[in-house]
Parts: sequence; C-alpha cells; structure tokens
Amino acid sequence: MKSISLIGFSGVGKTTVGKILARKLGLDFIDTDDFIERRYHTGISEMFASCGVDKFRKREQAALIELTQKQGAVLSTGGGLPVYPGNMDLLMNRTTVVYLRADPEELVRRLALVKETRPLVAGKTEDEIREYVCFTLPDRELFYQRAHFTVDATPLVTEEDAEAVADEIMAVLRG
Repeated sequence: MKSISLIGFSGVGKTTVGKILARKLGLDFIDTDDFIERRYHTGISEMFASCGVDKFRKREQAALIELTQKQGAVLSTGGGLPVYPGNMDLLMNRTTVVYLRADPEELVRRLALVKETRPLVAGKTEDEIREYVCFTLPDRELFYQRAHFTVDATPLVTEEDAEAVADEIMAVLRG
C-alpha cells in the first residue's frame, strides 16, 4: 500500500489523527518532526534556534526523501514542510496526500494552547498567533490545496472527533 501523508497547518491535528489512522489501517505511523529530532538528537525548537529555519528545512527535506521511500506508513508532516521547494512534488508523487484543514480561528485557539512546544509561535500572545496564522496560512494553502484529498478537521476537539476524522479519511481513500 502506498504511504499516506497528512499535511496541514501546525495544530490542525495531523499527529493525533495520523496515529489513529495508522492503527485503523494497520500501518506504521511516522511523525516527521519526531523522526528529525531522533536523527539529530535535538528538539525542533532547538534546531530552529541553533541552525535557523533554512537549515532545518533542508534536514526536513532529507528526512522526507528517506521516509517517502517507505511503503505502507502514515506520515504526519510539519506544517511548513510542503512549502519547501520540491517537497510537495515529492509527497504527491510518492504518497497519497491528505490535507487536514481547519478554520483559522480554530487553529489560533489550538496553537495558543500548545504555543510553547511550537517554535514559530512560542512566546506569542493570542493576537500575535492570530496575526501569524492570518499571514502564513494563505501562502501555505497554495501548497496544501494540491493534496489528493482534503478533509475538514475544524471540529476536532475530542478523541471521538479524531476517530471520526480518521474514519472520514479512510472513506475518502476508498473512493
């Protein structure tokens, strides 16, 4: 089975839904951020701080090249991964890509709850997070919208909601 890649903005629920989807399909689950942290023995926030965004994106792309050679996995990608040159083409050619989308205000709400674990919004106020989402999301959506399928993750709040989103992805994949 071709691997499935979940893309979307930070905080949309890619990891939460991805783990459930992988379990339901009997596939391996791989979070690209976790993979990179293990590979480089440091956290994503530390990598952003020590080597900058561009070097992080190059590391992310190297990991993506390796991970997309694997068949039968569910990949949860970093929110900015599809934007880096060549990454979206790689995902589209080697995996089935599902864009998990959510309303911007819902993304702001979720990111505000976990902001200290997200390097691009760490330390920001809710208004600053809103500004970041409103500024960044339109550009990223140009890439996200190329996905093979789009599933709405706006209602994702509970574990049951995550199960429902995973079920919706499975239904979309079946056609």
